[in-house]
Amino acid sequence: MTNRASALLLLMHCVYVGGADDRLSSSAAFAGHRKRWPAPPVEVDHRVFPGLAHMDGNWAALFVGSDGKVYVGLAYHGGDGRLVYYDPKTDAMHDSGPLTELCGEHLFRRGPQAKIHTKFGEGRDGRIYFATHYGNDFNFARYATKAWYPGAHFMSFDPAARRVIDFGLGVPWQGMVTGAYDPVFHRIYGITDPRGHFVYYDIAARRLTDKGRINNWESLCRTLGIDDAGNVYGSFGRGQIFRYDPRRDEVRELSLRLPIRDKGVSLGRDYNKSETSWRVVVWDQETKKFYGVEESASTLFSFDPKAGAEGVIRRLGQLAIPGFEDRRDVPYPTLSLTLGRDRKLYYAAAGREFDYSGSAGLAASHLIRYDPATGSEEDLGEMRLRDGRRVIGTNSAHTGADGAIYFAGAIEVRTEAGKPLEAAGQIGTAYYRLALILFQPEKSPGR
Repeated sequence: MTNRASALLLLMHCVYVGGADDRLSSSAAFAGHRKRWPAPPVEVDHRVFPGLAHMDGNWAALFVGSDGKVYVGLAYHGGDGRLVYYDPKTDAMHDSGPLTELCGEHLFRRGPQAKIHTKFGEGRDGRIYFATHYGNDFNFARYATKAWYPGAHFMSFDPAARRVIDFGLGVPWQGMVTGAYDPVFHRIYGITDPRGHFVYYDIAARRLTDKGRINNWESLCRTLGIDDAGNVYGSFGRGQIFRYDPRRDEVRELSLRLPIRDKGVSLGRDYNKSETSWRVVVWDQETKKFYGVEESASTLFSFDPKAGAEGVIRRLGQLAIPGFEDRRDVPYPTLSLTLGRDRKLYYAAAGREFDYSGSAGLAASHLIRYDPATGSEEDLGEMRLRDGRRVIGTNSAHTGADGAIYFAGAIEVRTEAGKPLEAAGQIGTAYYRLALILFQPEKSPGR
C-alpha cells in the first residue's frame, strides 16, 4: 500500500469515528477522534448519606470548598431537602438539618423547602452560598397560593460556625430552579420557577432585584455561567444566549447561537426538556472560556465571551456514549460536567434517559473524558462501585484541589434477606439511593 493510500484511509477512519459534525478542520479530523471500542468498567469509590436513604434526587448542588469539604444538596420530593457535607480528612458525612426548619417554616404547614437546585459558591468570607427550591411541581408550585409553597430562600453555610444562615424569603410563591454565586459582586443569581424571572440577591445590601421574565416555564436554563469579571450568562429561546452586565445592571440578548439540532420528535423526554438551551457550563479560569453541553444531542461546545464584540461559540464534539452519537434517542444530558486539574473535561453520561425515579429505564452511567488541548475523547466505561454495583446516573460534578473528581447521583441498592431496605425508590428493576461518587484520574488506567 502506498503512503498516499495509507494516509487517505487514516483520514477516512478519523472522520468516521468523529462523526460528520466533528469535521471542524483537517487538523481536528485527526485530533478529534473518539475511542469507540467497548471499554471495561471504570471503578469509582463512593460514600452514602447515613440516615438519609429516602432522599431521592440531586441537581447541580455539589461543590468542593477551599476547606476541602464536599458540599451536597439533597432533594426529597414532598418533604425536606438537606445540605450535607463530607470531610475527606475524617471520612465523615455531616447533615445540617431539614431545610424547612432552617428557614423557620416548619410550623407553617405549607409546601416544604424540598431541594437545593442551585450551584453552591464560596465567598471571600469562606461561606457557602445557595438558594432553596420546591419539590412537587404540579401539586403546588405552578399554581402557587398563599396557602401553599411560601417561596425560595437565599441562604449560606458558615463552615467555621457549622451553621446555616437564612437571609429570608427571596422570591414569594416561586422556587429557584437555577442559581450561581458571584464572589466579585457578592451576589446570588437565579432563575425562578415557574415564572422564569432572572433575579439576584445582593448579600451585603440584603436586597433582591427582579429583572423580569427571561424565558417560558417549560424551557428554563438550568445553569448560569459567571466569568471572572462578574458578568452572568444564560441560555434562552432557540439556542440563544443572554448576558447580564452588573456594572450597567442590564440584561442583553446576544446574537450568538448554540449548536443545537432541530428538535423533531422527542423520545422519552419530559414536558420541560426543551432541547433548545445549554444544559451545563463550566468556567475555565486559565483560558477564560466556558465549556458546555447543550440539551438536544449532548453537543460539547466552548464559549469565549471575550472574543469579538459578543463572544465566539465553537462546536467541539459530542459527549455521548459510543453508539448514541447520531441517534434521536441519545439520553438527555446530565449536569455532571467538570474541568479536572489535569486540564481535561470529565462528564458522566446517562445510559438511559435519567431523572431518578422518573428515569426511562435502568442502565449504568459512563464516564467520558475530553481533552480540549488535543480534541481527543475517551469513553472510560461504565461507572461501577468496587463491589460491582452500577452508578445508575448523576446530575452534578466538581473537582477537588487534589484532583479528585466528585459526582452526586444514584447508585444501585441490592436487597439482602433479613435486612431493611434502605432506598429512595426504583429505577427500572433496581432500587437506588443517593451517594457521593469519587474518581481519581491519576489512578485510572491508560486507555
